[in-house]
Order: sequence, then C-alpha cells, then structure tokens
Amino acid sequence: MKIKTYVSAILIIGCITSFSTACTQEQVVSDTKPTQVGAGTDRVCKRLDPLCLKQLTDDPIQDGFPSWSPDGENIIFSRYGGDVAPEKTGLWLVSPEGGEPRQLTAVIGEHPDWSPDGRSIVFDGDYGNSIQLVAASGGTPTSIVPESIPVEQGGQPKWSPDSRRIAFKAGSDLWVLEVSTGRLEKLFTGDGKRPIPSCWSPDGEEIYVFLLEAATEISSIWAISTTGAGNRQVTPEQDATYRYADLSPDGSLLAVTWCAGRDCDLWVMSPTGGKRLQITSHPSLDDGPAWSPDGKRIAFVSTRSGTFDIWTLEVDVEGLRHELETLGP
Repeated sequence: MKIKTYVSAILIIGCITSFSTACTQEQVVSDTKPTQVGAGTDRVCKRLDPLCLKQLTDDPIQDGFPSWSPDGENIIFSRYGGDVAPEKTGLWLVSPEGGEPRQLTAVIGEHPDWSPDGRSIVFDGDYGNSIQLVAASGGTPTSIVPESIPVEQGGQPKWSPDSRRIAFKAGSDLWVLEVSTGRLEKLFTGDGKRPIPSCWSPDGEEIYVFLLEAATEISSIWAISTTGAGNRQVTPEQDATYRYADLSPDGSLLAVTWCAGRDCDLWVMSPTGGKRLQITSHPSLDDGPAWSPDGKRIAFVSTRSGTFDIWTLEVDVEGLRHELETLGP
C-alpha cells in the first residue's frame, strides 16, 4: 500500500528528506519473527517482540502525535482529514485497549499534550501559527501565547510536571510560559537551530529538546536547564538524526526516535546519555514515543500499516535497564 504524505503545514513526521545513514551503536534485531508465548503464562515483553505491538487506529487518513491522559485511560492524538474528510480534522481520543476513537475538537490541532493534572490539553493550532489550550472535556480552544512572540511551523508545547508551565519553541528560541500569570521566559536560544521541546524531567529542572538544523535535518537531544545549572548534550553524534524523545515515568529511561535515511525506529537510552537499545524495527516510520503513566507501554505513530496510525508497544522497563547496563557506558 502506498504511504500517503501528510499535507498539513507543520506535521514533521511526513517530511523527512535527508538523514544520516551512520549506525554504530545499535543492536538490530528484526521483529518479523514472533516470539512464541505459552498460553496462560504471565508474558514479559522482550525487546523487538512483535506480539507486544497493538494498532489502535486504522483510518486511511492521517493520525499522529499521541499523548496519554494522566490516568492512562485515554490517548489523545491529532487527525487530519484534508480535502477527503475535512470533518475528521481535529483532536481525537482512543482507549489504549482499542475501540472506536471519538472526536474532541473540530479545529486543526497538532502536537497535543495532556496536562499532568488531567484538566487541559495544549496543542499547536491554526496550522502551527498559535499555541492553544482546550479543556480535557472539550469546548472552544483559546490562544495562550501573545502575537508579539511569533510561533510558526508549530511550537510543539509541553507541560511541566506540576501543570503550571508550558515549554514551546518560537524560531530558534525555547520559551516557558507560566499559565496562570502569562509570564514568559526565554530559556534558550539555538543559534540558528530549532530547539523542539520533547518532555520535562520529573523534577521540572530540565527540558529535553531535539536541536534541529533545518537545512540538513541533523539533530541531537539536549537537556536544557530551567534553573540555570547548565545545559548538556545527551546524544554525542555529530551527523545523526534524533527526533522526539520522552522520559519514562520513573525517569530512568529516555525513549527516542533515531533515523537512518527514511527509516525511523524507536530506541531507549539512559537520560544521561550513552549507548542505546532498539525497541522497534520496521522499514517504515516509527515516531513520537509517549510513555504510559504506569511505564508499561509506549504509544507512537507508525506507517507500518500503510498510513499514519497510532500504535502501542508493551515494554519491560527493568529488562531494558538491565540490557543497557550490560552494554556498558
């Protein structure tokens, strides 16, 4: 089946062009041969086991950017119907157990992020030209960033752990908005590179971004301090392409997207850096990892079925940590 291209102005996952083909640290194992699991046993998902994958959406239009509700009962995602099904464009909810998705908003919205207190959802609206907020129960979204700070091609907003602040990008700048007061702080400037927020550390003292060179699509993961303690580069490669990242709820593992050419897969690594382990393997695109609140699953978007759909992957955090320890620094 031909993979369709997402025609929205800011959906990055459909616009990969020239990525590095270097791959030196991965342990690549094909996921085309299922591991047999005995009936009636307590299954522990091993790395790259296709039986641990679950497809949640299968609409022929484009789905992307999953984010979990704090209670783990729902996943919100963006859906774009284009000219074929414009009535389907908006933010949608689906149960991680499967079932029919239901629509939350009828306006174009991308990069949704559910607040940790469960009350609100922030997202990129107006084709990436404004950051908007909507109640988790639905309603009319409102813009929350003043026009004096131009947001273009998506700000990719991310909530802080205490639900008080939102990180977003505007051009080469990383900003933090205090929601209750509207106070804005420019936290970091990328000197021509775009600092795209991915997640906060559990203590709120760091924001993980992927620092993107727009001209080359080369990017690396950085942890930007919110306290002035100093920034640090998590991924050391000079010519690699790392994309969306998310910390496990206990803060022990960082799930990232790593791309070789047009082939993007999910990996895990220590949030302090070092070697990485591959957790999906498919000649398509897997992107946008999002940990479940209990740390047992990762939601992501994939084109492995022929269109952009939402999937989940069961993971064994303890087992992954052990494998990383055996690899050494």
